[in-house]
Amino acid sequence: MALVQLIYSSTLVDHAPQVLKEILHTAREVNQWRDITGMLLHSNGQILQVLEGRAQTVDKTFAAIEADPRHRNVFVLSRHAVTERHFGAWTMGFRDLTGLEIGAHPAAQHVFAASRPEIDGRVKPGGALALLVFFAEGVAATAEVD
Repeated sequence: MALVQLIYSSTLVDHAPQVLKEILHTAREVNQWRDITGMLLHSNGQILQVLEGRAQTVDKTFAAIEADPRHRNVFVLSRHAVTERHFGAWTMGFRDLTGLEIGAHPAAQHVFAASRPEIDGRVKPGGALALLVFFAEGVAATAEVD
């Protein structure tokens, strides 16, 4: 089975905890059914997310995200074939990052402070993947929204 990995960023129209809970619940439910794995990082309304799975199902899922009125400024950082999943342990891992966590990681500062016109020049796909992997480590990656 050929796998793809898609990494994107977006801004939530409303980043209240209940909205994040709904997004995370839906992602986990749909991803389990579609055999998609991934990780979602959130900070102050900004999203960085990776989706992994068969190309057709990842693309279908991403199209739904792009059409979701809760997201705006959706921007693909990378989409490429992979031989194995980096986030296979979760239908959707999650971390709600604090300002201190972002400040401690230079790549996080670029992702969560960049506007859509800036993000392509400031955030390299390898850096976005490294950031997702960095924050995925540990039990906290499976945490629910508070």
